[in-house]
Amino acid sequence: MQPPLYEHALVKFARSCLEPVLGRAPAGWFFLAGGAFKSLLHGRPPRDLDLWPATDADRAVLVEQLMQRGARLQSDNPPFQTTYTCSGYCVELPYDTTPTSLEERLARFDLALSAIGVEHRQGTWRAVIHPLALESIRRCEVLLLKPLVNWKYALATLERMRRYAKELGYTVPPSEEGEVWNMFRAQLPHERRAMVERYLRVGMCDPRIQEEAEWQVRPS
Repeated sequence: MQPPLYEHALVKFARSCLEPVLGRAPAGWFFLAGGAFKSLLHGRPPRDLDLWPATDADRAVLVEQLMQRGARLQSDNPPFQTTYTCSGYCVELPYDTTPTSLEERLARFDLALSAIGVEHRQGTWRAVIHPLALESIRRCEVLLLKPLVNWKYALATLERMRRYAKELGYTVPPSEEGEVWNMFRAQLPHERRAMVERYLRVGMCDPRIQEEAEWQVRPS
């Protein structure tokens, strides 16, 4: 296990990121999970903080704390998330409070490198890193958590895979990209079209991905 990803380092990193937006002694039960922890691998500060409340009540607590720290609403996109800017960070606060543990939350990601997180509850902190995230780091490859939980957004996942690889100097194994395209091709034409439309809504619209996907949904 690489030294930057020991549990105490993950907690220290999470607290350093969250203090400017929630204060030194935050309230509520929440998880910081996702791409922010890539900073411990590439050394650049994170821009986005994915802050997952454990309950609806905890979500309200987080919103109150953000507003107290001068957060500004950037966008509100039900049923997915509310986005705030605060202290130089983009803080994404999802509406989904279904997972009741950090482990369950991490299992809902599609990229192994996103399955790294820290939990805060009643003043205590703990960190969890998915075993496949460690394998991804060891191999310097962007790996998928299979089967894909968010398969309807698989094209956005593919875009994220390529972005992570570029940021970290990793590679994307052809088998992992193939998993996405096999999932896409396995759908009926109307569902493939819906997947493209979802990608255009939530992705950064890599023209290479869009072009290949559009080609595959054209009538034969």
